[in-house]
Amino acid sequence: MLAYLSRQPGLRAERGLLADLLWTDRGEDQARASLRQELSVLRRHLPDGVIVADRQMVRLEPDSFRFRSPTPGEFLEGFDLASEGFEDWLRLMRAASPEKPAPSATVRAGRRIGLPCLAILPFDELGSAEGDMFADGVVEEITAALSRVHEFHVIARQSAFAVRDARLDVPAVSERLGTDYLIEGTVQRAQDRVRINVQLVRGTDGRLLWSQRFDDRLDDLFDLQDRIAAAVAGQISPSLRTAEIARAETKAPADRSAYELVLSAMPHFWTHSRAGNARALELLDLALEEQESFGPALAYKAWVLAQQPSYMWSDDPLADRAAALELTRVAAAHVADHAPSLVALGAAVSLVSPDLDLANSFIDRALAIDPNNAWGWLRRGWNRNYSGQIEEARACFDRAEALSPLDPFLFNIEFGRGGARLNENRYEEALAHFRRGMTLSPSADWAWRTIAVLNTRLGRPDAAAEALRKLYAAYPGLTIRKVAASIPPTIIENQPDYYAALRTAGVPEG
Repeated sequence: MLAYLSRQPGLRAERGLLADLLWTDRGEDQARASLRQELSVLRRHLPDGVIVADRQMVRLEPDSFRFRSPTPGEFLEGFDLASEGFEDWLRLMRAASPEKPAPSATVRAGRRIGLPCLAILPFDELGSAEGDMFADGVVEEITAALSRVHEFHVIARQSAFAVRDARLDVPAVSERLGTDYLIEGTVQRAQDRVRINVQLVRGTDGRLLWSQRFDDRLDDLFDLQDRIAAAVAGQISPSLRTAEIARAETKAPADRSAYELVLSAMPHFWTHSRAGNARALELLDLALEEQESFGPALAYKAWVLAQQPSYMWSDDPLADRAAALELTRVAAAHVADHAPSLVALGAAVSLVSPDLDLANSFIDRALAIDPNNAWGWLRRGWNRNYSGQIEEARACFDRAEALSPLDPFLFNIEFGRGGARLNENRYEEALAHFRRGMTLSPSADWAWRTIAVLNTRLGRPDAAAEALRKLYAAYPGLTIRKVAASIPPTIIENQPDYYAALRTAGVPEG
């Protein structure tokens, strides 16, 4: 810790960065507890005032010690620490020359598994009095919200604010901070109204990747900052994920890292198609060949395996259910506090098992870490559907869409809303949601099954027959027995007449 601090600008570092750097293999709470313990040890062994810490920063007091001239040999020669983050930084320091300093350890800590790095720059506050801190407060809340996502590394706010007056263009700022992406923004206020413009740009060339304008009221200042931070965090994550997928796909699969292979699998598994799911499984297997205990690859593979029986693509649904459930157990030991992976595990369990308590435990943990995870709210909504909590299910789907209005899973949000209406026997409204979902994702052929059920219950045999024709085009020879062995067990608990409607529509017993 002392060696690291001695090489930092201002002899200081943000507490979260230090905890992550020195205890890479531990969860956030455990790493921060270890940091507190080591600071206590240092204070007992060093003179008063040498090391100073508050809730945000840890720093060395330059007037309380002096540097010794470096001895010949490698930096910290003979010293090892069982932390990937620290080892990354140590290698960089040893390789650096006085003419070319080492890159920021902040960046390297985030890139040990290939994660992109993001900085939120100070927002420009237009028309406000000098010294007004409102915009800085908004940036601080956005930084905190994005830091919980764990799909990318976020530069500490203090580092980003250090370039406030540097008058550099986007590529120069990105190079100085060592980031792949930057978030910029402006804040305008007029009486009780506020308008905040936010944009995500690529660091290498300043290309605009996403922008959004937020209009709100200046009622409770802290509530407003929370609302803006939640909205930005919810929409930045899928936008940055899209950019990272495009970047990964510029490489041949053999040249992609485990992280990049997981990214490459995503567009295939969210299509809800047989071919797409198979390709996603291939890419995730490649990721696990690259890094066999990579938590996100294990978790998403469990979700992909769970989709095989759930959407009736499996030749052996019971075996695939068991394989998916077993993989969630294995993956759970490797995902730590990575919220997207926890969502994947919750989704997998709910698709293949009646154990909704276990599924909810993963989802609840994910949303406690990152309350702006749209997929977490989507899967919580489906779980509430399965347990018959219809009003709460609808609120979850609304929350998911508000956080990510252009999400690739928007069709499944509509299907979820349709499922909620089906549970209430409001068949016309349910049908409207399923039709909209099919418009958003025509490849989700499994949904024709429920559309056939809805038309049967509405007394529309011709429309039900047409839905079955489309269903059989994708699933030749489908039977009641195959459906019963495939779909999530909790669906039928809420809809005991589901099979009866399928039989009426013309699906054979098998």
